[in-house]
Amino acid sequence: MPVGMTGELIAGRYRMQKRLGAGGMATVFLARDERLERDVAIKRLHADSAEDVGRRFQREAKVGASLNNPNIVSVYDTTTDDEGVLIVMEYVPGHTLRDEIARGPMNPARVLEIVGAVASALDHAHQHGVVHRDVKPANVLIDDRGGQVKLADLGIATAAEHSRITHSGAVLGTASYMAPERLDGGGGDKGVDIYALAAVAFEMLSGRKAIEGSSPLEIARRVASAPPPDLRDTIPGAPEAAAAALERGLAKRPEERQASAGELVRDLSGAYAEQAERERARPAAPITTFTGNGHGNGRAAMAGAIGADSHRPARRWAIPAALALAALLIVGGIAVALSTGGGNGSEKTAGAGGHKAKSHKTKQHSSSAAQQPSSQAPASTPATPAAPAPSTSGGADQSTPTGVVASFYKTSIDDPHAAWLMATDNAHRQLGSEQGFAAGESTLKSIDFPELTVASQTANSATVQFRSVARHTTKTDRCHGTIGVVKGGSGWLVDHFAVNCSHGPA
Repeated sequence: MPVGMTGELIAGRYRMQKRLGAGGMATVFLARDERLERDVAIKRLHADSAEDVGRRFQREAKVGASLNNPNIVSVYDTTTDDEGVLIVMEYVPGHTLRDEIARGPMNPARVLEIVGAVASALDHAHQHGVVHRDVKPANVLIDDRGGQVKLADLGIATAAEHSRITHSGAVLGTASYMAPERLDGGGGDKGVDIYALAAVAFEMLSGRKAIEGSSPLEIARRVASAPPPDLRDTIPGAPEAAAAALERGLAKRPEERQASAGELVRDLSGAYAEQAERERARPAAPITTFTGNGHGNGRAAMAGAIGADSHRPARRWAIPAALALAALLIVGGIAVALSTGGGNGSEKTAGAGGHKAKSHKTKQHSSSAAQQPSSQAPASTPATPAAPAPSTSGGADQSTPTGVVASFYKTSIDDPHAAWLMATDNAHRQLGSEQGFAAGESTLKSIDFPELTVASQTANSATVQFRSVARHTTKTDRCHGTIGVVKGGSGWLVDHFAVNCSHGPA
């Protein structure tokens, strides 16, 4: 009986429900794990020697299972049968980044939100010695009900390539996102993922691939020989620094690229932050404030502008003024890529339920910006405040990245104004007005941090990973995610939020 027949029981526990999609490398099915009573996605990889390939995938699955990052799709199990290797993965309803790109160029805030999440996944994997080698829009999954971003197929692409499970024996990876050092079949190190992420970011911003051609062979030739594209050739008003960051990420030599995926995102984020600051400084630049209801506690508001300041006068172009960014991410969704073949495969996402979420009383304010105006200010933009924030009273600790995050939330319980001063202008734009922020904090009674660690740090910026339990008068928020902080005149300052929450009774 072919694998995937409705009602078939696989490995004594997975009841097949329906076929979800297929590509050159795999067919994916929705199944029910009858032992744990949850929906899963099962990817059946096409292989000539299931036994040998199965052993390799089981080793890779152990590596993948060791990766613990909210932006990485988990691998639950692997097994084999007469027809190939079966990989059991997370399941979430959603779509791929390829679907969003198909709608046209994306605003910078949405781009930074997504590539920031992918960079977090890649940096975590690289720290554990895992290289993806097949980063592309089809492998970036987005929860339809909240915008949670997850990277699929970590470890699987490596195992598949080593096993040559594609019947043609071709190197995996879509040509447009493949680094030059991969063209001869070499594996490459983390630099290949940084290159691919730069190619994905270029495509999101411009609406076209960084490297194009009429055939895979022509694309490969251009990858090997053509200079990296200039973003301003497609978007004349794009920041010069953003174009330079992408050109560096797409450099032919791996050592010329950024040292990490996170560094690439910080370069892009800083470029758009500088552009926004220049535009706000212009007397004629319009600044409009939008206020939303914040789904209950607090009010979300965003004000700002991203405009033209190209250093090439003949290419003046402006993104219109400001926008609102008040919809919130959803936690609890889990995702899986359904097809890992080239551009012609049917690629989908799938998954289980979630809860409407916001950061601790609308501290997140980042979501599916595909429905927002193209003028959105970057949601994760390190930006030093216009004036150094003074030290706060009450024992607030701004001497360390984790200290300022904990102090920001705890101080907001009794002194929202002092907490407000511990954040940058960029964070203020995410939070909205100080009055709305204070109103949102008015129901908070206490907050604890089961996890509070520094995920990455440079001399002037850091990313703090956390889990928190915030107790309000009417509910309890359980949140997780990352918070970016930057160095200011009085110590560390909260700069941007990427937080997902679920809500329960008080």
